[in-house]
Amino acid sequence: MVRFFAVVALLLALAPAAHAQITPPVPEHKADPSLTTYVQRSGPFKLGPYATLFDSAKVTPPQVPGAIVGMDVRLVDSDGKVIPQYVAMLHHLVYTNGGQDNRRPDPMCPMKTTRERFYGTSEELRPMTLPAGYGYPSNPADKWHGSIMVMHHRSGTQEFFVETRVTVDPRPVIPVKPYWLSVIPCSPDPQWSVPGRGSKEHRRARLFAMPEAGRIVAVGGHLHGGAKELILSQPGCTYRTLVSNKPFYAPAKDRLYAVRPLLHEPDPKAISWWQSPTGYAFRKGEQFKVTAAYDNTRPHTRVMGISHLYVAPPLPGAPDVKCASAPPDAVELGAEFAGARTKPPAVRLTMSRVGKDGRARPTTRAEGTARKVKGLAATVTVSDFAFNSSNLVVGLGATVRWRFPDNERHDVTLADGPVGFGSDWSQDGEKYGRRFTEPGRYLLMCSLHAAFMSQVVTVRTTPAVPRGSDKSS
Repeated sequence: MVRFFAVVALLLALAPAAHAQITPPVPEHKADPSLTTYVQRSGPFKLGPYATLFDSAKVTPPQVPGAIVGMDVRLVDSDGKVIPQYVAMLHHLVYTNGGQDNRRPDPMCPMKTTRERFYGTSEELRPMTLPAGYGYPSNPADKWHGSIMVMHHRSGTQEFFVETRVTVDPRPVIPVKPYWLSVIPCSPDPQWSVPGRGSKEHRRARLFAMPEAGRIVAVGGHLHGGAKELILSQPGCTYRTLVSNKPFYAPAKDRLYAVRPLLHEPDPKAISWWQSPTGYAFRKGEQFKVTAAYDNTRPHTRVMGISHLYVAPPLPGAPDVKCASAPPDAVELGAEFAGARTKPPAVRLTMSRVGKDGRARPTTRAEGTARKVKGLAATVTVSDFAFNSSNLVVGLGATVRWRFPDNERHDVTLADGPVGFGSDWSQDGEKYGRRFTEPGRYLLMCSLHAAFMSQVVTVRTTPAVPRGSDKSS
């Protein structure tokens, strides 16, 4: 089985092609028409059936010094045609810049080896744009790195390229510095799960102290399915809201929602973007709060909340004013497709299983004979792309512990059931445990291999009894 996945998830990452040039810039960058957009493709990459791919997109800065004023990424085929999300989905991409010596740290994770995160996109596919006269400094000698996660929703294989488009202004501009403010900070898997306990809204937040003074001139964000809002607020100014990034969902008839089986709750198709030439001025050490708001009427697993700030230096000679007025020149860019919805759509996932014909189909049935555990604990081993207890029955209040001995990343994530939860990506002996306090059937999967790895945990209404641990090898 491991060898099978090594083949179907084969990645052929070649050096990026030379930059092609487009003048005037692509419309998505909303840049000065006298500028040039530089385009490069990384790949080809190949995805197997229902596979999730993690790897690096080899990418280099444009071979002209200057400042980036617009940037976006998309998946294309060998002819340059954009691949729809319902076929191959760019779940996320993060570009980092190590500078010319490849040692430039990320300002929000200075104790980590993470390099400066300067551009990220995901299913929202929101381009980076900046106010006129501002830009992110770029040098041909900078060392860029791209981390990608792509999901394939079909049987068979899919080839694609990662196409990066960058618009550069060679003239002097006011430089901006990027800050990534994540509710789960400095983690390779910055996710949590919304339980879905029936209340209308679930919120999770975090405070951040800014390492130097500046002006916020652009704000983007990243949210997952079920999101309602991403709020950037200022605690020192009565927690006033500075920016609210709003998600926009695809129309109900979008083919993304017709994918069967649906292995992943679709993220918003767009998210609003805020920018202002004047910006919000703030002091060194001042705190900002990032709050991710999600629907809580049903579970949403593995959600995120990340605010992307672009900060310019303070205006020369400007007075040091606390809680400066909102900038009068701020603009908000919304969805650029017809039929956008602001209310999270009701999407129901289920387990899936690949048949002998190689096609995955939804199922609610567990495989194998039920393993009934009366004690307070049960252990499940996740190995060789399988849960060794795929049909588990436990008493109310029992704790199930999953062990991940393989060097392949896996997780345990709710597809459908009473309460949403999901473990971190785990491997090399890591463990995850959960105590089940609500009865019902929990349809579980590995979110990275959803069509191939599933488990049903049935929690009885009768309490577990203290008869010791029931462990499986």
